[in-house]
Amino acid sequence: MSVELTDLADLIATTINDLPSQEFEVAWDNQDYEFCRIYQNERMVVDGGTQIERKVMLDNTGNARYRRAYDTDTPTVGDVIHTIKVPWTLIGTNYSWDEFEILQQKNSAKGFIRLMTVKRVDGLWAFANLVEDRAWKTPTSASDTLFPYGVPYYLKFTNAAGSVNTSSGFVGATITYQDASTGTNCAGIDSAVETKWRNYAALYTAVDNAMLRAFRLAFMYTRFKAPLFVKDPADKRVAAKRVYTDFDTVTRLMDFADQKDDFHRGKDIMSNLKMDETGLVYINRLPVVPIPQLNGASNTPLYTVDFAKFIPYVHDGYWMEEKKPMTDRGQHTSYTVFLDGAHNNLCLNLRTAGFVMHKAS
Repeated sequence: MSVELTDLADLIATTINDLPSQEFEVAWDNQDYEFCRIYQNERMVVDGGTQIERKVMLDNTGNARYRRAYDTDTPTVGDVIHTIKVPWTLIGTNYSWDEFEILQQKNSAKGFIRLMTVKRVDGLWAFANLVEDRAWKTPTSASDTLFPYGVPYYLKFTNAAGSVNTSSGFVGATITYQDASTGTNCAGIDSAVETKWRNYAALYTAVDNAMLRAFRLAFMYTRFKAPLFVKDPADKRVAAKRVYTDFDTVTRLMDFADQKDDFHRGKDIMSNLKMDETGLVYINRLPVVPIPQLNGASNTPLYTVDFAKFIPYVHDGYWMEEKKPMTDRGQHTSYTVFLDGAHNNLCLNLRTAGFVMHKAS
């Protein structure tokens, strides 16, 4: 009995929606796929719009003053609202089968399912690698709208003059793009002009007590509260905070924690810091996550990210959208499934979204 091409397309479509368990090993490129997890579990969904926009008030008009009786006032009005603008970036992957590959497995349900699974894992693996890789990079240039705004786009250790920061404070102003060009316009607002549109950065030289002191100061300086008599108009979204850095720095932090441990018992030389899934080491009760993309990064940064203010967004109805199998007259025996999405990262407030610790070089 012959097999119709439409039957093969239907078979692929129904099978990939409910793939049974198939066991085989995959040599993954990332240890945690941190941003893939965030996009699946902690993302915000936005419906519509040509770009993501939010408002931020960076200063006031300065109308408040002490006065004497019968003093005259001169009311002033200023434009204090700025618009944060983040473009949607489109991402996609695909996986294909040839009809002859499928027909070769028509008498073996397990073989057919294995074929479907391998092809799909192949496509999704590439998708995950791309999401993870770009999360730790800036776009190609200031005019680039192809790639998303990664963590280094918002949390910078280069000041408004374009030099690496040599102190501590709200000095992160210049973005270094992948083509080595620089710019101070961050999500539509110029950090060279607006001093409150800069992130906190602090210099450290080694993993020691001086670095912990710099961390403590950074936590204090980036924690703002509204006055009690002012209703805070900000979104009260609660989300996790995490620290990200390279593998070597994480091990140095673990060594430093070991030095502080006065309760080491038993035969385990790893002391109380176990290499498990609960977090390798903590700073101020925040888990420190090793990121392979940060291995070898210039200035050995430690990024502390508050995901209440640094928010990964996906477009409503257009994230991980798996299309039906399709064919093309140029490759009439091939079936391809496309998976697409639109996303980007939005920072609501550079002063509270986190901070970056870094070395001088």
